[in-house]
Amino acid sequence: MAIQTFEVAIGGDTLSAEYGRLAHQANGSLTMRLGDTVVLATVVMNTQPRDGIDYFPLMVDYEEKLYASGKIKGSRFIKREGRPTDEAVLSGRLIDRAIRPLFPDVLKNDVQVILTVLSQDERNDADIIGLNAASAVVAISDIPWDGPVAAVRVGRIGGEWVLNPSYEARETSDLDLVVAGTAEKVIMLEAGANEVTEDDMIAAIIYAKKHIGKIISFIENIQSSVGKQKIDTTAIVSNHAEESAEATDETAKDTEALKIAEEFIRSHQTTLVRMLSDHRLLAFRKQKDFMQKEVARLLNAKDSFDEKVEFMNEFKDREMFRIDLRHLLGKTSFVEEFAEEFSDLVETVI
Repeated sequence: MAIQTFEVAIGGDTLSAEYGRLAHQANGSLTMRLGDTVVLATVVMNTQPRDGIDYFPLMVDYEEKLYASGKIKGSRFIKREGRPTDEAVLSGRLIDRAIRPLFPDVLKNDVQVILTVLSQDERNDADIIGLNAASAVVAISDIPWDGPVAAVRVGRIGGEWVLNPSYEARETSDLDLVVAGTAEKVIMLEAGANEVTEDDMIAAIIYAKKHIGKIISFIENIQSSVGKQKIDTTAIVSNHAEESAEATDETAKDTEALKIAEEFIRSHQTTLVRMLSDHRLLAFRKQKDFMQKEVARLLNAKDSFDEKVEFMNEFKDREMFRIDLRHLLGKTSFVEEFAEEFSDLVETVI
């Protein structure tokens, strides 16, 4: 697969996407870069809808890696990374809220969007890059989706709007606003502010939408170049309906057969128990016949009376055959039963 790179200028920086290098088996995959922050985005969808649910099973997983910032965990015993940080969980929810509304209502297939931070610089936050990467990767996949969407972060420093402010700049900004939307409308807002007026908030959203349009065009360019043909949702729903009908018929047949079997067992329970008991007794008699012959053969092989007595004592000590027949006979030990059953045989052989 040929590797293709796409670029667009956003707020004095270059936002780039690379397609065709990683995760070829996913429904869609690409990496997106802003500065030295790089995020790998992948999306996969189950081929079969999930039964018995009334919601869309979308999972957005935002993965932070220590190696992204050049760190290796220094624990002496545990090198693996632990649970997601609060920031990672909130970033995943931020992305989920932006892309979820654009999936078809009829889609009930499991969809997983995984954002993995491969590299993190000290200026650009990976959450906005991850959101745009998620939008691009779903857009180029064959998964039905009414996108793309794009997102930017807006700050205000000294009365001036700042697009995608750095970590340092956000500390002095009196506004931290994330806007995600399509070319026509705003989909999602998340904001924190220090007593910002409504007029200023509206102005910030309008400023963000102007730059969102450029990213939307950028993603549409990627989609037109490497995007897959979208799956028809009508075909997914109709195929699943047919399979569900067939499964329902099979379940009905199995249920009916089970009812017939239960009714037969209920009406013939006494007879079945008697048959089972007779079978166990027959098995016990066969084993007794075999043991009589085997014990007689072993005793006849002994030369002296003392050897025969020693053999019988060892036989009793080992409680041979006890484990096999104990549950069958319902007794705790087979030795006493053996002593009574084989007393005539022992006297005759000796």
